[in-house]
Formats: sequence, structure tokens, C-alpha cells
Amino acid sequence: MNTPTNSILRSTHKLYYKDQYLRSTHTKVVRVNSESVELYSTIAYPEGGGQEADFGSIEFPIGRVRFIWVKKLYGTPIRLDGFKGGTLGGVILHVIHPDDLYFLDQVMEGMNVRVTIDIFRRQRLTLSHTASHFLYAAAISLREELKQWILGCHIKEDSSRFDFLVEQPFRSDEIVEIERRANVLITCNEVIKHTAVQEVEDARMWTYQGINIPCGGTHLESPLLIGHLKVRRKRLGKAKERLICEFPNAVIDVSRYHECDLR
Repeated sequence: MNTPTNSILRSTHKLYYKDQYLRSTHTKVVRVNSESVELYSTIAYPEGGGQEADFGSIEFPIGRVRFIWVKKLYGTPIRLDGFKGGTLGGVILHVIHPDDLYFLDQVMEGMNVRVTIDIFRRQRLTLSHTASHFLYAAAISLREELKQWILGCHIKEDSSRFDFLVEQPFRSDEIVEIERRANVLITCNEVIKHTAVQEVEDARMWTYQGINIPCGGTHLESPLLIGHLKVRRKRLGKAKERLICEFPNAVIDVSRYHECDLR
């Protein structure tokens, strides 16, 4: 997509940070591209911070299309201590299903639309993202040096994982201990806070029992729905290890999701 310089100054209004339980809302088309649609505001979370993007649909006055991915472009770096790799603002694009691309020829800028997300996918990703923080907190409590050696993370619907550089591979007893520590934190079932830092919308801090993790995305407000967390490891090669957490007894509760006509 060829975008003029002044387009970088645009910023999609992120309704998912105002209310992550919105399942649909009305908004307007800002721009139509060959494979995606940009909206004035959206409830759809774009891929970021390891969390996969939302899926959903956009209803136009002339019909409906599905979006199969959401991505953010043109953000500027967050210049706050502890926030590495995060960006402010940016344009959010809804990537349209290949079978629905023909429909974009009829879409015009300024058109009123209704955007809806798959709330079951969103809630599974929200739970998985929250679970990943308990995995991370438990791992660094056992090996503090891991904070400095994160290679990446991935938040999927059914599991989440962290990749680390390590001097020594994780032992079996360490995996057992990481799982135990993660579940101790979960069973405490205290309130999880996820708030903007210094009123900067995209600079979010996840807080639980004095544990502070800079992180965007969507999260549970209580860990109880995660159930018992299971942890396993995978060796990725020399000095590289992956920790994976799964939550076979998780409860996917979508009762709090609702519709809103915010514009």
C-alpha cells in the first residue's frame, strides 16, 4: 500500500482498550486497500505482543465481508523505561478473506459499517495471554537471568510459549517447579490489573501480586478461569529452549461481551 507521509499521522481509535468486552460496534471506512480495510475505530485487536489477531466481520450497507487477520502499521516507538518494541498510535488494517475480496470494489471511504469480532477466539486468546504471564513470572522467579534472554513469545488459542537463550537446558525438576509456582500464583486468584502507564494508551502494564510486566493485548481480570496450568519444554537447538503452557481445564466465559454503538 502506497501511503502519503501525512497518513502516518493518522491513528485508528482502539476501542479494545476502552472496553475489551465489546463484541461489535459501528464505525466508518477510512480507506480501502486491495486486501484490507482501514476503519476510523475498531474493537479488533491486531497481532502484537505475541498475541494473535482477532477474526471477525465487517457489515456494509451493501453486504458483509470476513476479516481473517488484523495488523497495525506506522506506529511510533514507545519511549518509556521498560517498554521495548512497543509502538504508539498507528493504522489498523483488517485483512479480508480471499473469497470476499471481490466485494471491496463496491466499498467507499466514509461508508458506515458495523464491525464484529469472534468472541470465542478473543476470549481464548485473552485467557492464553494471561496464562503466559504466569508461565513467565514462574520461570523468571526460578531463573532471574531469563528476563534478559527472551527470544520471543507466541499467544495462540490453545497454548502460549516463550523462547529463551539459556546457558544450561531446563532440567525436568525445573519444569515441575515452574509449573508448581505458576499454579500457586493462579490459585491465589487475586485481581489482575492492566492499565495505561502515564496515560499513554498503548503503553500497558500487567500487574499481579507485585509482579509488573509491560504488555499490550487483552487479559483476564482474574486467573481463576485458567484452571490448572501445564508446562512443558522443547529444545530448539544449542542454547535455545522453549517453555509452553497449556490449560486443558480452562473455562471460556463470554457472558460479559456486549454490543455498543460507539463511534
